[in-house]
Amino acid sequence: MQNINPIKRPSTLNELAYKEIKNLLITGQLKFNTMYSANQFAEILGVSRTPVREALLQLTKEGCLISVQGQGFKIKEFSEKEIKDFFETRKIIESYVIERLVGSLTKLDVQQLEDSLKLMIERAKEKGDTYGFLEADKDFHMSLVHRYNNFLLESIMQNIRNLISIFGGKALARKERIQEVINEHQIILQAIKRKDKGKAVESIHYHLDTTEKYLLENF
Repeated sequence: MQNINPIKRPSTLNELAYKEIKNLLITGQLKFNTMYSANQFAEILGVSRTPVREALLQLTKEGCLISVQGQGFKIKEFSEKEIKDFFETRKIIESYVIERLVGSLTKLDVQQLEDSLKLMIERAKEKGDTYGFLEADKDFHMSLVHRYNNFLLESIMQNIRNLISIFGGKALARKERIQEVINEHQIILQAIKRKDKGKAVESIHYHLDTTEKYLLENF
């Protein structure tokens, strides 16, 4: 496993261990059908076993990992059908939400979207920061669902985002894709600013369709 940085103190070790292991998942440095232990990650990251185990349990709770008693943890595997189901559900929820929010968002709401987009652009400039880029992408989408204020829809979306996050790097496998993702978010944001519901829904559908396509091509 490459591109692993020992964790530096002081910080919340649980959170940092979670971030580092999640980054390994997203960037494909952890392999399917392979068992990993808390001790293994603790040694790599240079921390004690406790924060690493907490991070692994959190990723298990999110559905990214499976805990195998007496053996360790392995990556949860999904079928192509499940991936398609995730994106179908996202399209249903996000198009519904954006159609109802366009025209009612405050300046602060729009500013939050702009901040997420700005962070995506900044992370794109930092080579290898796939984790940071995808987290900013997630914030953009989740801020809209959160603003809609339906806890059940938000919970479903959060669950889906956690599950498909382990494939995030695959969706960005093509070199040009990161800039395309930025462009797609800019179009969504412009439609929101213009209060153009039709264009906003069309743009979110295009973005999700394209992301699904590239993910499945590298699945």
